[in-house]
Amino acid sequence: MKKSELSVIVFMLLFCAFFFYETVQLPVLAQRYPLFVIGLLAFLTLLKFFNMCLAYMKDKKIIDDFSTVWKSFLPKQFFTVFLGFLGFFGLMYFLGFYIAALVFLLFALIFFKIPKKYIVLTLVVMLVIVYAVFTWFLNVPLPEGMLIENFF
Repeated sequence: MKKSELSVIVFMLLFCAFFFYETVQLPVLAQRYPLFVIGLLAFLTLLKFFNMCLAYMKDKKIIDDFSTVWKSFLPKQFFTVFLGFLGFFGLMYFLGFYIAALVFLLFALIFFKIPKKYIVLTLVVMLVIVYAVFTWFLNVPLPEGMLIENFF
């Protein structure tokens, strides 16, 4: 059993608990898909934990692998993307989900030096998929943004 994997298991179960709590506060019809995804994620996480426990029972070893896991950590990349996420949430509040997603995807693709033809293709495909799945198929209202709501 690896300590890094055990910490990921704990994080994922806390993540599922938080989003379960948030999801049950949504209208009943909007809860279906998020509850399915959260349940599936929790099930797979517990399955991984069960497999880790079985492996531990065979060899009775706990491996401290944090030094090797963090060896290739890229702080500039991590913190840049993290700040991008914070910017995404700020933009989403003011300008809505679609504009914020477009700006964040554009920022991330340029930051990771993706060729321009793939940037355009990715932006178009992702926005079409998000619109088709959430707005059209699942009928989940995405944030419109404070500025957009007030002007339209």
